[in-house]
Amino acid sequence: MFKDSFIILRKELKRMFTDRRLIFMLVILPLIMLPLMYSFMGKATKTRQSEISEYTSRIVVCTALGSEESTELFLTSLAALNTEVETINSQSIEETQERLTSKDVELLIVMPDNVDDRLLENEVFDLSFYHNSTADFSDFAFSQVELAFAAVSEAVVRERIIEGGMSEEILSVFTINESMPAESYDLATEGSIMGKIISMMMPFFIVIYLFANSMKVGLDSVAGEKERGTLAILLVNQVSRLSIVLGKMMSVMIAAIVGATSSAIGLKIASRYLIGMYSDTGEAIVEYTMTSTALLQFAIIVIPLAILISSLVLIVSTFAKNVKEGQGMIMPVYLAVMVMGVTTMQIGDTPPNWMRLAPLFNSLVVLKDIFMQTAVWGNILFAVATSLLVSAVLIFAILRMFNNERVLFRV
Repeated sequence: MFKDSFIILRKELKRMFTDRRLIFMLVILPLIMLPLMYSFMGKATKTRQSEISEYTSRIVVCTALGSEESTELFLTSLAALNTEVETINSQSIEETQERLTSKDVELLIVMPDNVDDRLLENEVFDLSFYHNSTADFSDFAFSQVELAFAAVSEAVVRERIIEGGMSEEILSVFTINESMPAESYDLATEGSIMGKIISMMMPFFIVIYLFANSMKVGLDSVAGEKERGTLAILLVNQVSRLSIVLGKMMSVMIAAIVGATSSAIGLKIASRYLIGMYSDTGEAIVEYTMTSTALLQFAIIVIPLAILISSLVLIVSTFAKNVKEGQGMIMPVYLAVMVMGVTTMQIGDTPPNWMRLAPLFNSLVVLKDIFMQTAVWGNILFAVATSLLVSAVLIFAILRMFNNERVLFRV
């Protein structure tokens, strides 16, 4: 049986690795595309951040009766910011709000009446800030001016306390970590911060590339042979249906792993650009290394995961009449896998218990643990067992379909 399976496997691999277009899609494209993609994303992000921080924000301040001195106090606090300040009266508020909506200005500040007297009488007053949350420049101006005005509030309170004969230390009950150097109170292990960033991204990319590469080969492996008429010829030979299923599944799995490995190498090359979006230096990626144990755990998880995904693709390919129909049928499954990958990205480092029990989900969760170097062997073995169990069920279903030509050829 296994001899026949390996004969079919060799046939499938020969077909795969003599197809230059397929080799390019599986191996070459990820090595080129991922570094280029993250290089572009990193440069675009930094360029946009630089544009926002260097932009001269246009701020409009609506003055009010009895608020002249206090308005000047607040305007002085804006001198340190990169702003252009325009003052208006209350009759121009609606017109300025329209300008704000159309992004002609970034911020409108409306001063209430009699602020000068309220400051002297220690009364609380409310400033109105209008901004446009869909405009990056407006959001940035809002946050910057909010901080500047908060500093004015703190200075006024400090002055009141000093004038009252009290120590300004009454403003603070305690401080946090001011007596310690910054590197001494973060007790995360070396490289673990980078591991957390990688653990958010890598499981998603691994499962997507495993699935995408399985689709490239798996749909053609059965549905394509139906379309070309070569599957019927293979079935009339003295080869067991199980040998055919196993041979084709192994070829799909190898294609998935080869493509995922190429993608992982591409992500490794692209990692400097990925880090550039989170850090100004490359020290974090230098500090991060995977131990030999983590690499072994990674292999133990990925191979059963590749078998599971290959089985999913192959059962769709076996049921479909042709490649086009198979592509339509596989897309909902592909989208479901993408949703699972995105969900795993958002769960943080403490996933809910049901994720550790659900097939495929638990493999993604364990991959996160492996990259953070907190994986537990019990969770790894359970994920492997569930992947293999579901794969066995799918392979059995595929075999039943191969043994029933009315289902196999949908006649």
